[in-house]
Amino acid sequence: MASYAERRCALRWQLVLWGLGLPAVLAAAVAWLIMFGGSHDAIASVVSSLLGLGSVAALIGCGLLYRNWPTGIRMDEAGVSIGAVGFRRATARRPTVTHQNWGLFTCAWPSVRYVTVVTDPARIREIKKSPQYWTLSNRWGKPRGMTRCMAGVLTAPFMKAALVVGVGHEEADVVSPELGSALFFANYIAEPRFSRRLMADPALEWVAPTRHPDELRAFLASIGRGHDPEHIFAD
Repeated sequence: MASYAERRCALRWQLVLWGLGLPAVLAAAVAWLIMFGGSHDAIASVVSSLLGLGSVAALIGCGLLYRNWPTGIRMDEAGVSIGAVGFRRATARRPTVTHQNWGLFTCAWPSVRYVTVVTDPARIREIKKSPQYWTLSNRWGKPRGMTRCMAGVLTAPFMKAALVVGVGHEEADVVSPELGSALFFANYIAEPRFSRRLMADPALEWVAPTRHPDELRAFLASIGRGHDPEHIFAD
């Protein structure tokens, strides 16, 4: 059987610029303040005021880039794998729900109910926002109503296309990492409690971003595994 592999499939240029470019700009701004800020008081004041907000944005960007860095897709005779497909130690990792992309999710072909590539913007928005796909790989914090993180949903920021895999329930054919919980603090503002521990919940559909949807569709068609997303999601 032919094989398909796509590494770093979550790294669109916007995410890389956010996670690496913005910190570099802030570092340059700090260097400028140290060297020339004293002689340009007005400009230095504006730069200083922007550094605070910029630092928060850079922190979020770095975090999301790190969470999504290893995300990949692999298909071969064994089945479909998503997550850290290019890391030999991925199968031994026990990441928390915030970093589930660093684990490895594998489903053997007998338990793959369907597999398809989604590019429709409306469907992509649904995957990003719908509670049945809630994950922490495409958001820094937890939405107010989020009570679980869907294991196997590796949605990425700025995702334009996604591989969606309907997963069966045969335990021998479906291998997922043991995800640890994460504690989020609300301070009684977003929720009437001080903190909430977020647990993982197995998803019936695995999701992984793809930067090459046409190539992925062609591969699925070549092995007779592609499906029409409009038929699958008709319900």
